[in-house]
Amino acid sequence: MRCQTYLGPRVRVLTQLISQYVDRRFLDLDLTCTQAFVLRYLSEHADEPVYPKDIEKRFHLTHPTVSGILQRLEAKEYITISPDRNDRRCKSLRLTDKALQCNREVRLLFAALENTLTDGMSEAEKSQLLRLLDQAAENLRKVEPKEESPQ
Repeated sequence: MRCQTYLGPRVRVLTQLISQYVDRRFLDLDLTCTQAFVLRYLSEHADEPVYPKDIEKRFHLTHPTVSGILQRLEAKEYITISPDRNDRRCKSLRLTDKALQCNREVRLLFAALENTLTDGMSEAEKSQLLRLLDQAAENLRKVEPKEESPQ
């Protein structure tokens, strides 16, 4: 019997290994993998308003999950959550000085992760990997159930 190649378990293992790698390296900063990714996103969008809904969409997380992540980041003094100036119903997210100070270390750790992930790959292989991962994600987006609009 021929051994089949299953992509799903490999992607799951890779995701777990990335989480473990990031968790170990961010231990000194008291950050989890997800928190570190959120801080990186906030840093990359520091010159524009960012709301919890943006985090939900970017990371495909539920509202309660994002609320918990943001509450913990606020408790650790990495972000502030405040009513938006233009629409007080919306909560605006901002990095604190503490987050800005550790931003260099966060960037270096993510660069090290990327280097470790692609060690031994040529530039062409790295480009191909990115293209294939993007294609796989796009394929799955096409089959996601559409949210029903409220009646």
